[in-house]
Amino acid sequence: MSELISDRIYNAQCLGNIEPVEYIVPYPNIFSLLEGENIKFGNNYLFLDQKITNNDFLILINKASNWLRENQLDTKSRVLVENIDFPIAEIIIFAIWASGSSVILCQDSINKNELAKVNPDMIINNANCPSLDSLNKYPSEFIPYFRPSLHHEALLFYKRNTFIQLSHYNLLVNTSGTCKHLDLKRGTRIKINIPSKSTAWIILQLLLPLYAGMAITNKDPDITIGLEDQYHTADYIIKMNWDKISNKKKIIYILEENTAVICIGDKPIHMTSIEFSKGNIYVKGHSIMMGYIDKKSNDSIFNKKSMIIKNNLV
Repeated sequence: MSELISDRIYNAQCLGNIEPVEYIVPYPNIFSLLEGENIKFGNNYLFLDQKITNNDFLILINKASNWLRENQLDTKSRVLVENIDFPIAEIIIFAIWASGSSVILCQDSINKNELAKVNPDMIINNANCPSLDSLNKYPSEFIPYFRPSLHHEALLFYKRNTFIQLSHYNLLVNTSGTCKHLDLKRGTRIKINIPSKSTAWIILQLLLPLYAGMAITNKDPDITIGLEDQYHTADYIIKMNWDKISNKKKIIYILEENTAVICIGDKPIHMTSIEFSKGNIYVKGHSIMMGYIDKKSNDSIFNKKSMIIKNNLV
């Protein structure tokens, strides 16, 4: 990426006079979010129906990290995760981050030539991922060889023939902004069950419960978040594809170039601004991606100190 493009991306990530480095999320990387929750709330349930506490989750992640190391995953590697099931998906994703590597998720099918552009060191799917029972043989302690910083890559998301690159900071600040907007309280029980192949899943199902101190359950939830037509009634509807934004307050709009959540109703999440003009969406803020892997695509959308997305590309 040329210096000019990197500057244009950084300018779009600034909001007013606040640069990303000046807005502090209280964690140095995503894995520390889980470690922080365990300091005071290790015995609180994260997956209520499965009776998995925050501490249980951490131990399972350590075991899965040791499984990854046994399978020769090195630090600063990329791992393609192909829509594996709950709760092993959540465990594996965190184990990849704990190992100092990053995740690749795909919304669309991806051919070998496209995948070769990002060179994953491992592919994990339902056929080869470990079961909860099989993880029991692995040590419950894990010492990482490398811990990423906020600016390091955490996730590559494949969408419409290009890869969106997201940092640890992107994921944490988007989660933080979503949490603030929804005004979530510790101890809330949330019902959410979406496939593990989107950035919406990463933010709303994987990170948000930890960030807000909530428990995931299917029984008597306080709040239900679902995809369109997933539930008969839901408190919030996730809208993945859209060409306009409604002022209905219960719709969560997803734009992966803005990590995941861009607004709820017509109100942008914290540290994000949006404007519409001549069929384009002008986005500024701290959730804006690191960029597309394809450099030419970056050149076409980062201008005027904004990220400019055409409505028909959402």
